[in-house]
Amino acid sequence: MSKDKEANLISFKVVLTSSNQIVTELSMLPEEEIDKVFKIHHENETVRTILKVGQKKLATLHDYFQSELNIK
Repeated sequence: MSKDKEANLISFKVVLTSSNQIVTELSMLPEEEIDKVFKIHHENETVRTILKVGQKKLATLHDYFQSELNIK
């Protein structure tokens, strides 16, 4: 799929910085933006479900890395 037809709904990154720090990042499409981006009702509900479940699962991993690696 071409970049102009893609949208990042949710992402999780683990980055090693140039100063050897490990940083985690969890980002997602804000819920208030869903209706602006997706115009078909069943798509909106699918995206909401993806974000809700993804956030729950990835937040656990994000918190785990932060606590285990003492990331600040």
